[in-house]
Amino acid sequence: MTTAKRRARRIAADEAHAWARNLKLRNLQASILLRSLSLYVDGDGVAFAAIPTLAEDCDGLSVDTVRRRLVWLEQVGAIARQPQWLDENGVRNGHGRGKRTTDEIRLLFDADPDLIEARAQGRAPHVGEENAAETTEISPSSQLGLNSTVSPRPALGQDSVSPSSTCDQLISEPEPEPESPKAPEGGEEGRCADDEREPDGFSEAWSAWPGRELQGHRRDLALVEFRKLPADKQRHCRQAVPLFAAARARAGYDKHPNFHLWIRNRGFEEFPYRPDGSAAPSSGPIEEASEAGRAITALYAVARTRPFVSNGRVIYPGGVSAQLLAFAAVAEKAAWRWITDRQQIAAWTAFLAAHVRGGRPALLEKRGEETGFYAPGPWPPRKDGGWPELAAAEVSQAGGDE
Repeated sequence: MTTAKRRARRIAADEAHAWARNLKLRNLQASILLRSLSLYVDGDGVAFAAIPTLAEDCDGLSVDTVRRRLVWLEQVGAIARQPQWLDENGVRNGHGRGKRTTDEIRLLFDADPDLIEARAQGRAPHVGEENAAETTEISPSSQLGLNSTVSPRPALGQDSVSPSSTCDQLISEPEPEPESPKAPEGGEEGRCADDEREPDGFSEAWSAWPGRELQGHRRDLALVEFRKLPADKQRHCRQAVPLFAAARARAGYDKHPNFHLWIRNRGFEEFPYRPDGSAAPSSGPIEEASEAGRAITALYAVARTRPFVSNGRVIYPGGVSAQLLAFAAVAEKAAWRWITDRQQIAAWTAFLAAHVRGGRPALLEKRGEETGFYAPGPWPPRKDGGWPELAAAEVSQAGGDE
């Protein structure tokens, strides 16, 4: 008696989208990205989509933001990525033959959704952290029973390719990386095997890193990643660590990512940086419905984007001054005006560059024959919170009755 081989379950796009929508990740950008990915899946649950395409689909997220969110989705076990190449015959392969192309991204429908949500919400270690002493991989293959070929590292000797400039269709991080070095034996803490001097600021950054007590055996890995950064990025990283630690503490997280992975994925770039070395403003969650929350939302709306919101709280990496609070009174977009004056555009452009964090779409747009954008007033608010050339009645009408 023979038994017919069972056919693999096929995945429909609507089923994939429903799965993505139902996951409670508490990470707005990652949720939007996962839903966009679900629209590209084939019957096997695999998607091939370029980072620029996904960035455009996700309401104008920057390419770097999409890349970081893909890494995060892999760390929580929602997706698995496998680098792909096109050989001389145009055949896609995962063996490094030919020219680098878009990754194969598999949506992990069969994984435990409760475990994915627990990782995303900080209630369980990220993939690769469950057994931190034995592994530094961020691919979820070992935890979820996937084929061992998922998300392999590029082979040594592969040409280094910039993910954002040299290959428009590239979706992963193809730079070849050597295996993570082992901790030096017999040497004092903080020194590599080649006995090189630590870069300035590394010890300070490590001392401020949350959860370093449990990651002590990986200090040398963090040092390797820190050395790879240019000098200005090292200073940025050093300034960002205390802000990151404070934000995690306010959010109540008791588990933290590995420092070396945070550096490698440029997590510090989500925090403000002041080259003069002065203290950067603290960051933290703000109730979305509060005056400050409405002000930040309106500020980002002028820049044609949205702030990061998690669990009803706006995450803004900066202090909320009277100048920013002024946006709470003009949050109603129906009262905004069309700005076309060059000096006013320049003033708004400089203001938004200084106060809106992260990537955003182009500010100007076409309306008939005019090029401009919508804003609450002709000029940004003054430092005291007042609006130049904006009548008080106009502000009251725009803000509505409180």
